[in-house]
Amino acid sequence: MSLSALGLCGVDDSIDVEMLRILSIRYPLVEYGVLFRADKVGQPRYPTQKWVEELAAAANACQPPMRLAAHLCGQACATLLNTGSLEWVHALIPMGFSRVQINATKVNGVFVPDLQKAAVHLKNAIEQTPELDFIIQANEETKPLWEPFMADPSPPFNVSILFDASCGTGQLATTFAPKPRNNMRFGYAGGLGPTTVVEVLRALRDGPAKGETIWIDMESGLRSKIDGKDAFDFRKAQTVCKLVDKEGWEQPMLKDPAPPPPPPPPNVRKSGHPLLAHKLTLMRDFRTPPRDFRQLLREVTFHIGYEASSELATEPRCDVISPCGPVPPSQAAKLAERIALIPILRSGLGMVDAMLELLPNAVVHHIGLFKTGKDTKPIEYYSRLPKDSVADLAFILEPCIATSKTALAAISKLKGWGATKIVIVSIIASFEGLADLQKAHPDVTVYTVHVDSALRRDGFVYPGFGDVGDRQFGTPAGNPTSKNIYAPVFSAEGRLRTDSAITSPLHKPVTRVLGEYAAYVDISKIPEVSLTEASSTALTTHDGSYGSEPVLMNWGAPSPELRGPVLATSRHNNQRNAIGAHSGGYSVYRALAVVSKALDDAYFPKLGMTTPVARIGPFPAWRDPKRIVTIDPYGHAISEGFGPWLEKGYDVRPTIAVTKAHIELPECREALREGRLTADGAVLSADGQSFVTKAAIEPVWYLPGVAERFGVTEDELRDAIFKETNSMYPELLTRRDLKLFLPPIGGMTVYIWGDPEKINDESVELTCRVHDECNGSDVFGSDICTCRPYLTHAIEECIKCAQRGGTGIVVYFRKEGRALGEVTKYLVYNMRKRQEGGDKAAEYFNCTKEVAGVTDTRFQVLMPDVLHWLGVTKIHRFISMSDMKHDAIVSTGIKIVERVEIPPEMVPKDAHVEIAAKVAAGYHSGESFKAAATDPSLLDKVKGREYTSTTEYEKSVKEGHGAQGKAQGA
Repeated sequence: MSLSALGLCGVDDSIDVEMLRILSIRYPLVEYGVLFRADKVGQPRYPTQKWVEELAAAANACQPPMRLAAHLCGQACATLLNTGSLEWVHALIPMGFSRVQINATKVNGVFVPDLQKAAVHLKNAIEQTPELDFIIQANEETKPLWEPFMADPSPPFNVSILFDASCGTGQLATTFAPKPRNNMRFGYAGGLGPTTVVEVLRALRDGPAKGETIWIDMESGLRSKIDGKDAFDFRKAQTVCKLVDKEGWEQPMLKDPAPPPPPPPPNVRKSGHPLLAHKLTLMRDFRTPPRDFRQLLREVTFHIGYEASSELATEPRCDVISPCGPVPPSQAAKLAERIALIPILRSGLGMVDAMLELLPNAVVHHIGLFKTGKDTKPIEYYSRLPKDSVADLAFILEPCIATSKTALAAISKLKGWGATKIVIVSIIASFEGLADLQKAHPDVTVYTVHVDSALRRDGFVYPGFGDVGDRQFGTPAGNPTSKNIYAPVFSAEGRLRTDSAITSPLHKPVTRVLGEYAAYVDISKIPEVSLTEASSTALTTHDGSYGSEPVLMNWGAPSPELRGPVLATSRHNNQRNAIGAHSGGYSVYRALAVVSKALDDAYFPKLGMTTPVARIGPFPAWRDPKRIVTIDPYGHAISEGFGPWLEKGYDVRPTIAVTKAHIELPECREALREGRLTADGAVLSADGQSFVTKAAIEPVWYLPGVAERFGVTEDELRDAIFKETNSMYPELLTRRDLKLFLPPIGGMTVYIWGDPEKINDESVELTCRVHDECNGSDVFGSDICTCRPYLTHAIEECIKCAQRGGTGIVVYFRKEGRALGEVTKYLVYNMRKRQEGGDKAAEYFNCTKEVAGVTDTRFQVLMPDVLHWLGVTKIHRFISMSDMKHDAIVSTGIKIVERVEIPPEMVPKDAHVEIAAKVAAGYHSGESFKAAATDPSLLDKVKGREYTSTTEYEKSVKEGHGAQGKAQGA
């Protein structure tokens, strides 16, 4: 019988934490039990919060950390069992507690009315908190809690049973319960102390715990009256440790109760060297500090690496002369292969130096992989395999092969890289992992020191030696007890994706808009499709390294063939030429559809029937890399312009869709009644419906062009986006070769009244409004701004223009709240209405700046791209007062003949503040609002509604009066 822990329970404020630390250093298997009971905090056995925090700090500062167990009593225990709440339990983890004991007895102040329901809550807690080992105090009173686990043939790996017939009263047990039949871990308590511990240990070793690994726990036997107070007696605790140490923490078993593992697969070479077995045992011991662990790893790697290098190919040398004369080529050899060492970060780092001593001329390439669970795919966070320097022989350095998923991912990547021979050098491996490796890659040889028999449910090898990275570098997660790495709990594929999921795709376009521009001269130049490797998930990729082969992207080229498609789907991770994802923020909803199994992520869209309903383009601006930098001009003609790519299996998605519709607005019906509009049966029907062509556009940014528009370098732009998106897109920094970015922002919609093909004809009248989204006004009619009135006015003007034989355009950008967002906009509303002096035009822009730090982030410098995509070169009537929009459009070469302001009678009463402030700031005033441009005093006279600080509905609903003044003056 061996002891896994010696529980010294009831530590409290009566004992100096430093004394406990010293005892723990001398006896690392000591575990301090802390009793938590809210109604007795500060009393003997129940420490204060401050003392517990001191203990936790000291425990985590030790190496290895002191072992702590939380014994839940009173309300803490009752809350967990009665409600299932884990909030209190989860708070223990960062403090360094690795075990939680459930003391669900009345003597411990725990009242549980329904133990059956409590058992369900407890099981859920155990399964949801794998970081903690749960101990259930087993006695008659708690039987409904522990019996289900004893009956489970495969209980959770992190549950244990403490046999304590005394129910925590400290009475010495006369008989001991037998070990659980399902191999669940177990321990004993009851009446233990300096005078009884040796007797009990001997009885257990000769009785029910013979040949097992257990722990013992004691509390009452460690108490004494010191200075008249009940206190934790350090001398008694020290005496117990000395007695156990003398008796022996470990007792060699006469035979291994576990069946011997089956012979390893044929591609595995297992070392039988006794020296390596000895060193491996030292590595397994959790008491081995990081410095010694690193040295042992280096020594073992050197020996197993020597064996692994026995298959190296050599070739003769003819230039060797010894002191005694020339050496025949048959007796002179040199290594003939290019060799690469591939450590898997971070655990493999400790093997590199030893392998370099053997192979000093080998190159070292790193692959960063980690897993978040036994059954999850590895996540690749680093890989810089050079494209043009492939090794003949690659040694994968992986100290521990558990599930083998990490090794499988590395092998798949190296084979794709071009390595013709791969050897894995490891220290220990599970039989299950090796079997999976043999099945997937029988040509890969594995050299290892030992094959362990089992995998735990959390993916750790048993008995193993824990997390190798943590053991090497002494990181906090290396606390062995916090991960249950050493607990004796037994439990009973990566591959390349080869299907393209294309089943008779219907890509043949129903309509064609590109004409001769869609013709391909040589489709053989289209590279073969490469599908995403499914053996790992990459956190980021790097330019210039193996695996990154983005397809052609020559922005501004004169044809789709010469330019190349925008490739941004997850299907072709290695060949993507864009950062980001299609549909912007809606890509998150796609992820929800995939994870909920509502969408098959292998589904391939059929695009043939989705082609545009009207011909738009191509225009000269499409071939100018500086004229359009935020839209893919060919985004609406994917099946036509990139049909050969689709037929090869590429998943090229449209970023523009062109359709048609009939729209109906109450304002149009009103205009018909009042005679402002007349029905013609074509553009506008008698019931107020107007016919439109409309296009939905998602942004595709050409980063060099966007940077030039803002007068910054491309690197400055990339760094700023990376920072302000909280590192969402690391490829902005690691993939400078990818020049396209699909930002997670809203796109735009274009509404066209009249013939779209007339837009680029300057002799045909064109009316246009560029409108930025305002949900409150546009949809719900809020009267604080002019957005909806101006929008409906523009629609009227577009309808009239189309009826005169011209074309009307409204571009609707998703830039809510001046691109600051709706939340910010509403915050500004509150400030405007509550400021001293009320909502007035003089403070209109200042309020926005006070809240957001800036007055506007729409940056109209990018806005004209959509007009160039439509072929606009001249706007006859521009329905906008914005100087920023006007100036941005004109600066790109588009002529504007007339600017049209909103009619004063359409300005809502509360919106005069906005108009007056904008005109005073430089907006076009026209004849209607000259007063706001020439009379500064008007800014103080025009006021909107005012709010107080009340939140009571009866008062709040009556507020909002007091608007006065008009932007056009008296």
